[in-house]
Amino acid sequence: MGSEEVTRSVVEFAAQTGRLDLVSLLLAIVSTILVLGGVFAFLNFRSIAKAHAIVQAKETAEATAERVTNEYLQRELPDLLKAYRSFLDSDDVSNEAADQMAGAQDNGGKVE
Repeated sequence: MGSEEVTRSVVEFAAQTGRLDLVSLLLAIVSTILVLGGVFAFLNFRSIAKAHAIVQAKETAEATAERVTNEYLQRELPDLLKAYRSFLDSDDVSNEAADQMAGAQDNGGKVE
């Protein structure tokens, strides 16, 4: 009896006794578990990546906003100080004039 005949007789015996059905069922169960595990892993990985991306985006946006604000202030503050120097040095600005200036700034430069 050669190895081919032994293999064939073992497979025939397993098929006759129902052992191949059990193996097929076990393989189907294992493959289903692997597929469900893969879907769960994908969804979990995606949610972790999204949370990490949100944190990184927030940090980057805050750093960029701080840098841009500092650059703007460094560029514009000397001009603003020059423009308001006369108001800062003088003590003779009345409350009414100060209220008008504040109102003009609040209204976009329109004096009421």
